[in-house]
Amino acid sequence: MKVKQLMVDDISVYERRLEKEIALLDKQIAELTKEKEALQRQLRKERITNSPFKDVNRKNSISRIMVENRIIEILAYLQKPMSVRKLYEETKHVNFELKENTFRTYLHRLKEKDIIERGKNTGEWKIKNPVIKNPVSLNSADNPKN
Repeated sequence: MKVKQLMVDDISVYERRLEKEIALLDKQIAELTKEKEALQRQLRKERITNSPFKDVNRKNSISRIMVENRIIEILAYLQKPMSVRKLYEETKHVNFELKENTFRTYLHRLKEKDIIERGKNTGEWKIKNPVIKNPVSLNSADNPKN
């Protein structure tokens, strides 16, 4: 009987020691996880600080800025008016989920910022002051048919 009791006591001592080690590891993992999350926050903050999106507060704004920048690139490259339809098709490469109404609001935002202006014909836009020195290659906009 005592042998069995001793084995049970030994097992429970061994189990308690293992449980303590597991608890210690859990505590260390929790501390390391907190440290990792802090480093990830610092990394995100640094990336935002050194990116063109440093003034962006909302995630949706990043998409808007990317589309607006693409519009500016296209119009600055062409140096002549481009139709809304063609501009829309070109900027969909930046955001595949871009809706036409949303795109039109981006055009009007750029107009309000005095970056673009309406072309001579209805439904056309052009850059007001070209800002791009080295033009980017465009997919279908290289040889636009106005």
